[in-house]
Amino acid sequence: MKAEKDWIDEGDKRVLELADRLMAQKKVDVDRNWEHLSRRIRNERLRNRFYRWTRSVAAILWLPLLLLSGYLSYRVHELQSVPAEQVELTTAYGVVSKVTLSDGSEVWLNSGSKLVYPKRFKGEKREVYLTGEAYFKVESDPSHRFDVRTSDGLMVSAYGTEFNVQAYADESDIEATLAKGNITVSQPGANINQDLKPGEQLNYSKTEKRTNLRAVSLSAENAWKDGKIVFRRTPMEKVAKQLSRHFNVEIQLEGKEIHEYSYSATFTTETLAEVLSLLEKTAPIQCEIIDPEPQDDYAFSKKRVVIRPL
Repeated sequence: MKAEKDWIDEGDKRVLELADRLMAQKKVDVDRNWEHLSRRIRNERLRNRFYRWTRSVAAILWLPLLLLSGYLSYRVHELQSVPAEQVELTTAYGVVSKVTLSDGSEVWLNSGSKLVYPKRFKGEKREVYLTGEAYFKVESDPSHRFDVRTSDGLMVSAYGTEFNVQAYADESDIEATLAKGNITVSQPGANINQDLKPGEQLNYSKTEKRTNLRAVSLSAENAWKDGKIVFRRTPMEKVAKQLSRHFNVEIQLEGKEIHEYSYSATFTTETLAEVLSLLEKTAPIQCEIIDPEPQDDYAFSKKRVVIRPL
């Protein structure tokens, strides 16, 4: 009897286990699980298909992209090696002009002056060429030096400052005057390398090949860019040259003693006749204005002024 009872108990347990499994199977949502599995299979197939497609596209585009990259690299190198287009700005006598360079630097060009500069600065340096007089307001750029070269080989260098350079071909001297910041005046092969402080002017004698450093009045030296004429104990010869450029006239000095006179004055809106009249009142001189005369080629001569002692 005991063995029979044990067999029945064992059978009951198996029945209970089977009943539990049946209940668990009934709780499983076969349709939802199948849909989830099918979605995973579809997504995996799409990913594999997209991967194969992108790999094929990359293989197809690799050569054109490589060729395009090589071409662009070649063009960049070619453009860098081509000299920048040069612009030449000339200011007529009696006129002051202003130009803004590609780096934002501003330049005022005095009468009878010429500035040659690139349309776009390239390379490590910003370089311009000056004949005449110009005031530079250089945009600061510590990585690219700004060089002003003159026809006589003198060079004024800066990184961001304000200065004036006077380098007329018919003048015996070149002058560099610092208004703000720092500049260096140099000449390769001539042992000239001079740093300037604000308010200092370096005078370079083209005939004697020597320099002289002195303090000057900035208001007087740079007044021309604002349309003014300022003399501060200025010798008559230099007075005549400044008036000649400002009024676009030819001035002739007669008599050695006239070269010994010097003037201190400020002119703003005065005419040439008014300026000459004031000069006559401060020194024993006589100024004669000779109007232009017709030439054989139907052109007119330049207006002349003759200054002689009384």
